[in-house]
Formats: sequence, C-alpha cells, structure tokens
Amino acid sequence: MFALAMTEAKALFDFLQYLLSQDIWARWIACVLLVAVLWTLGRIFRVVIRAVWQGLRTLWRLAFAWNWSQLVGVALLGTFIWALSTPLIDILQEMEQRYLAPVYLEDYIALTEAHQLALFEEELRRYTDPYEHAIITQRTREMAQKVASIPLAIYEAAYLECGLKPFEIRSDGIAAGWIQFTRKGVGGLRYRGKPVSFEDVLQACQRRDVHFIMDLTEQYLLHKYEQAGRRPLHNTIDLYLALFAPAFIGAPHHQVVYAGKENPSYYKNAGLDGWYVVRTSDGRQQIFNKRSARDGYITVWEIYLALEAKKRRLFASYLKR
Repeated sequence: MFALAMTEAKALFDFLQYLLSQDIWARWIACVLLVAVLWTLGRIFRVVIRAVWQGLRTLWRLAFAWNWSQLVGVALLGTFIWALSTPLIDILQEMEQRYLAPVYLEDYIALTEAHQLALFEEELRRYTDPYEHAIITQRTREMAQKVASIPLAIYEAAYLECGLKPFEIRSDGIAAGWIQFTRKGVGGLRYRGKPVSFEDVLQACQRRDVHFIMDLTEQYLLHKYEQAGRRPLHNTIDLYLALFAPAFIGAPHHQVVYAGKENPSYYKNAGLDGWYVVRTSDGRQQIFNKRSARDGYITVWEIYLALEAKKRRLFASYLKR
C-alpha cells in the first residue's frame, strides 16, 4: 500500500513538473487552471468536513441522549435476546448452511486426486513464501511415502488443524504448527538430539522456521505410524486418527473418539462435535454443523464430516469463481 502511494505521488509530481515546463502562455494557462482546481478542491474539502462534523454531532445525540425509560427498554430487550441466544445461533447457522453456503457430500467427488492436491497446494501459497512452499510440498510428499499414505491425506488433516498455515499459533495458545502441536504432543520429540518443548515450537512458528516445523511433523507422524502397527493410512480419516487418536484407526463411524465436555481432549476439539447430514428432496446429503447438536461425544463420523465440509468449501472457493 505504501509503495503504491509513493508511485502515485511520483506520477503527480512528474505531471506538475511537465505543466510548469511548458512555454510561457501554456504555462500561464496551466497555472491558472491548477489554482482553480486546488481552489475547488479546498471548497469541496470544507463542505465535506462541515457535513462530517454535523453528522458526528447528530450521531452523538442519537447514541448517547437516552432517558431512563429508554435505557430500561434497551436492557430488557438485550436480556431477552441474550436468553434466546442459543436458538438464535441455531437459526443463523441453519440459514447460513442451508441457503448461503450449502455443502454436500456429493460435491466435487469427481475431482481427481491430482486436482485436489493442486488446490490444496495453491491454498498453501497464501500463507507461505516460495521457499517455504517448496519445502513443505516436498516434505509432505516424502512423509506420505514413509507412512504409507498420500500427500492429499496429510494436507486434509493439516487443513482441518491449522487451515494450511504452517506457523499458526492457536488463539488460546495451547497448540501451534502444521499439525497443531500441544504441550503433551511434543513429549518425547527431539530436534538435533535435544528434547523439544512447546516453547520451542512457539518460537519456531514466530521465526517461521519451516525446517523445524516439518522435521518435528515428520517425527511425530512416524511415531504415530509405528504406534498404529505400520498400517497403511491412505484414508484421510485414518491418517487424522493416527495423528490424534491412533487407537481408533479403522473403527466404525459411530465410535466415540472424544467424550465429556469437561474432558480436555474434548474441549480442544469441540468444533468437531455437532456434525450431521440431512438428505434433501433431490436425494443429496447436505452437511450441517450446529451448536445445539453438540452432545459431548465426538464420533469418527463427525470428524469425517468436519474434514469433508471444510475441504469442499475450499474447493468451492476455487472452482465457483
């Protein structure tokens, strides 16, 4: 933005120099016209400032000139809305997901694996420079081979965890990095022969140390792969479970992975609760997520739906332009 402003300022200065370099009569006309333009701009500026001032005075009177009955009425109405906040959230989520941004399980199933991979890697460009992008894509392919998986599965898991932002630090500070390492998750990991702490991960994200993040991700993924009995992880949901809940790899859809709203594991993954599908009149399966549907139990099916919904919204942002 600053560079653009400087470019435009230079163009203006060049134009003024050009006008003032004309012959005597052309220069006189140019100077008269320049003064007329500046005079007019000054008058417009004064009118705008006067209008803005009057508008601010009016807004001040409207916003702060309250009598007691009005204040009581506002408080009562606000309290009423507060009491109905949960059903209101449901209504807003219903309208958004049903009409504004619907997602269906059948969306984009015809896309090849290569096409999907290209879309994920294009999205990754938004959050990395060319060097970081090259390292991450190369290391992701290498990791996929080492754990009998595919790059697409790793991207999908990372997209659910960090939105493909490899140096993302969660807002509450309890997770960070490509697969959102936690204090518990980095236990036993080492980097260049030294034990890794969660503070090391935070510092690596802050300085954008792509090699540290990817080395740690590979080490963690390989460890989980070994824990899972070296089972192939071609399925995205199996890869996700291998990373965060390896005991449930291959479990049926109704299997509960995280339970209990007071459980720290559930709390950190509460956004995976409340997912379900509704079959529409044309036979399609529409994906929904509602706060009221959060029952304190996160199943394999809900994790799958969360992965699929987020992936399909990403594809829609590229393919419906």
